[in-house]
This record gives sequence, structure tokens and C-alpha cells, in this order.
Amino acid sequence: MPDPNIIIQSNVDTISVQLDLVQTALHSLTLITRADHLSGLNNWIYETANALTEDELKRHHLVMLGLHYAVLPNRKFADFPAYLRHMGNCDPVSLRDKVIDTYLTIETCDENEQEIPTADPESLLNDLDFFLEYLECRFGSDNVDIETETKAHELLNDPPAMKALIVDHLDYMWERYLKTECERIRPMLEDAVRAFADIDFSGMSRKQAAKYITGKNIDGGLWDLHAKKAEQIIFVPSAHVGPYLGKFYYKNALGVIFGARLPKDAQIQAPDLSRGEITVRLNALADDIRLSILKLLAAEGELRSQDIMDKLGLSQSAASRHLKQLSATGYLSERRCSGAKCYNINAARIEDTLSAVAAFLLNN
Repeated sequence: MPDPNIIIQSNVDTISVQLDLVQTALHSLTLITRADHLSGLNNWIYETANALTEDELKRHHLVMLGLHYAVLPNRKFADFPAYLRHMGNCDPVSLRDKVIDTYLTIETCDENEQEIPTADPESLLNDLDFFLEYLECRFGSDNVDIETETKAHELLNDPPAMKALIVDHLDYMWERYLKTECERIRPMLEDAVRAFADIDFSGMSRKQAAKYITGKNIDGGLWDLHAKKAEQIIFVPSAHVGPYLGKFYYKNALGVIFGARLPKDAQIQAPDLSRGEITVRLNALADDIRLSILKLLAAEGELRSQDIMDKLGLSQSAASRHLKQLSATGYLSERRCSGAKCYNINAARIEDTLSAVAAFLLNN
């Protein structure tokens, strides 16, 4: 399964900021599988990943990645226990079919230029080699773990065993890790929703509304702001996602998971939210390599990712991890140039961060 990452004409009825503890919980569980590849996430993600045994972590990858589309709900639930009861009542074959149907119909990133082989449910289920080849063509080989997907394929051919594993594992993660954490962060997430409650989005374009709520420019690639199937856009605050975004779909709605924050003109006081957003921004600066990248770009201007790697002696994986965090936090602008990714420093974002720190500490 690929690395999960997660807007129609704006008006007050079609754009909203809502609490969705099930989607944020599942997204946090998925982020645990990325703990070794993404920096800047909330510490709960790294602490939970470290607390899992090797066998538990393998099972977690299998459920949250290999069986990802069986896990994702297609409607909103009141809370995680209600979602777990729903999963326990689901028909196993229907869960299996949801995974296969998604693989056959899901849109993939524009950067993936491989020709996707013709497939149907029978060919995917009956031929492991073809199944793996299909996933690699669909999502890119970097996003497909052969061991995980091989086990997932076995379970897709045994729906009762697949369902039992999913329900047992999610119940275990809820009782052992999620339940207490959800109780802890819920007040902060409710403050984030309340901060946007009185905002009138009717005068904003889709792109403007997305930037106002998330603090980021969202346009193109995996973020189709004009998706025809998205009659509603639901923005859901998370305490764990750090500077990144997540995405999910309900029947006629696109969901965007963003780091819980206050808009600049918020009418409420929520110190935990202000402190949380500042911590995310400062975390990106609190690293010698990331500071070196920013200093290099400030001195030399726009550079390709390969140039940054060569000048600073970075491996591809290290460069990718640091550049992702700096871009997600807004300190770098990113664009495609001659088939490569090019980066430039965003001086305004750095100045804005320093001003935000001063305002928070000095109550300006």
C-alpha cells in the first residue's frame, strides 16, 4: 500500500472545520509507520513507535499500510469505540472488496509516470507477482514494501482472517495507546474547531480558504482543489501531524487533516494551540543540517535537491527527510524544474516565525 499522505467553490455550507477523532486517530496510527522517515511529527508518534515490539510493529505496518483501505472509514463516527463496533460488524468480503476496488480506481500522484497494467479483482487476487507489480506501477516502488504486501495479499484471499487481524489490532492500539492520548488532546482540538466557527468563507476561493485554515498553499498534484466528487471540504485539526497534511474521503467530501492552529485573527485565547504551532516551526529550525540547508539556499539561491546533497554531503534519504520538513513548515518553496525538484528559501516565513515567537513570549 502506498504512503498515505491526506475543494470546491467556497461558501459557508461547503467548507467547514470539524472535529473527527476517528480520522485523526487513524491518521496518527498511520504516521507511526512513517516515524523513521518523517521528522517534525508530534513526540507521541515517535514514543509510540519506539514502544511497540518488533512483532507488534510488523503487525502495525500490515494493518495500517497493507490493509489501509480496509481500515479507512467511508463515513463519520461519533468516536473510536463506535468505529470499532462498526468494524466488528462488517462483512469480511466487503472489506476485502473495498481494498481491491480502491486499488483499481484510486488516483495516483502526477509524478508517477509508469504505465499501469490492466487489472481486475481476479487477476489481483489470484497472482501475487502481478499484485506486487501492479502496486509498484500504481504507487511507485518506494511506497511498496514487498514483505508487508505479500502478507496483505495472503489475507485478502482470507477475508475472515483479515478482518479478525484488523479488529484485534485496532482494539489493542486503542486500549494501550490511543484512548488516553485522545482524552488528553481533545480539548485542544475542540479549541481549534471553535476558533474557526464564526469565520465566513463565502468570500474566499478554494485555495484561499485552504491557506487560511491550514496556513499552507495547497494547489495541484495530489491536492485537486476542484475535485468534482468533493461537494464538501472538511478540515480536521490534528495534534500529531506536525507540519504535514493528511487526506481522506467520505462519500461526497474531501477531508484535509492539518496541524491544529489558531488563525491570526482568532477571537479566542488558546495558549496550547499557539505553543503547539510555534513548537512545530521551531522544531524545523532546531537541527544543524536543516539550518545548513537554509543558509546554503540563502547564500546561493534556488538549487536542485541533488546540488544540496552534493554541497552538504548528504545521503538521498537524509536530504529527503530534511527537505520534506522544511518545505512542509513553509521555510522552503518547492517546484519541479527539468525533471528535478528545486528549492528556494522563503524568507517571509522565517521572519513570520520569529515574530510569532516574540508575540507569544512577550504577549504582543
